[in-house]
Amino acid sequence: MSAPPGSAPPYDLPAPKAGRSRQLLILAVVAGLLFVLSGVMTGLYVAKSGELTSAERRVSERDDTIAGNTEEMKKLRGDLQGARDKLADTQQDLTGTRNDRDEQARQKKIIATCLDKLTTALNAAAAGNRSAFETASKGLDKICNEAENYL
Repeated sequence: MSAPPGSAPPYDLPAPKAGRSRQLLILAVVAGLLFVLSGVMTGLYVAKSGELTSAERRVSERDDTIAGNTEEMKKLRGDLQGARDKLADTQQDLTGTRNDRDEQARQKKIIATCLDKLTTALNAAAAGNRSAFETASKGLDKICNEAENYL
């Protein structure tokens, strides 16, 4: 005879064997160890995942800092090149000014020489000293003609 559905199992079932309870105990211990091991592994995964996220964030921040520094270095290099160009222009202007100054000094010297020779010749002529006048007049035309170009 069979029992109606949903009824309690009959009482006359055989008792579990001793070997089976031992297998059940081993299975329970292995299941417990696997459960503990999975908990440990999950904890390690979560911890390492957090460390990875933190490391990725630091790397990203470092990359942003490097990119910012690179841009700043490019700007500073441009500024430095501009300053170098300006310095080169200033040095060129200074060289031109020095050359102009040297040329003016040379012209002044020629004019002064002309005036000195002319004064000496006029003083000799005024004194009536013909030999001194001729000596002072020697080369007077050449230097005074050059001086006249600068006046």
